[in-house]
Amino acid sequence: MATGKEASKSKFCIFLILLGIQVFTLSSCETIRSYWKPKDAFIKSLDLPDWVLESSIKLRIFNDSPNVINPEDAMPEDDIASYGNQLRVLLAVSPAAMRDIYEMAGCLDGSDLIKVRGNKMTDSGEDIWFGVCKSGAQDAIVFRVLEMGNNQLYYLYEEELIKTWDESKKNAKTNPDKSIRLATKIIEHEPAHPGARRLLGSLYLKTGYCPGAVRNYRIYLRILPHSPEKSKIDSLLKKSCGDTLVPKKPEPKEFSDELPTLEESAP
Repeated sequence: MATGKEASKSKFCIFLILLGIQVFTLSSCETIRSYWKPKDAFIKSLDLPDWVLESSIKLRIFNDSPNVINPEDAMPEDDIASYGNQLRVLLAVSPAAMRDIYEMAGCLDGSDLIKVRGNKMTDSGEDIWFGVCKSGAQDAIVFRVLEMGNNQLYYLYEEELIKTWDESKKNAKTNPDKSIRLATKIIEHEPAHPGARRLLGSLYLKTGYCPGAVRNYRIYLRILPHSPEKSKIDSLLKKSCGDTLVPKKPEPKEFSDELPTLEESAP
């Protein structure tokens, strides 16, 4: 869900009854897709630092590898994690990854996810998962599904990336370079993996690579807006990466749009 893209209409409304009494309704028969509005009242209520609501632009993909969703981690942050209709909207590929991401992310109110109640596919490529929170609240999270039907990517997560994540965590203290490589492999296939984002943010901050730290923590806090680490992360980045948190001003033009006159062109 990139900034400025117009909301699209769904062909049907979604109703899911939980426990026979709880009904989730998406109003106006729209999909979860909507404008990314950092100044929206709901998003303001999440009390996220301003730099979390900023976005990188003009990211280029340097490596067009087959079956890699997010090569070089070049996908805009707004496409990876944003909000719509007061729900988190995340990119994902594998259903197994969706379950892991939801369990790591917990509920939007900051409490742990107790269990998943079910999920519902829409005709616009979104998979909405419904859960019950430790707080007693009902919760939902929306996954925008990429490469739907790509069995190779589905099984890649279960057969390889889960082990990759375990290996990345094991190497975080003893071999941070290896840990970064492994965590990067995960987010190239599952861009919204909050564990990998948090780990990369921490390791990049320790090495002084502020752009990487800001990007990964930005995505992490969008996924876990009530993380107990939010204030600590904000303080550390403002102290170590203050200049990186402020968007750069547009670069001045180095040429004129106007054609030169004959006199100016003359040798």
